Amino acid sequence: KMHAKLAVADRRVLLVSSANLTQSGVGRNIEAGLLVHGGTAPQRAAEHFAELTAQGVLVRLWPG
Repeated sequence: KMHAKLAVADRRVLLVSSANLTQSGVGRNIEAGLLVHGGTAPQRAAEHFAELTAQGVLVRLWPG
């Protein structure tokens, strides 16, 4: 089973990755990632995060 991590910067860059930043994740596992510059994917991902936040599905864990 694989789950993805997503990060969006400035609605212009999107990182989609399976990587876990643990010792085994970095040293032993086979991990993959995709970095997207531009296009509609980064903005659509940011909008999806905003909608999930508006619905209370995602909550901020620390001030930002």
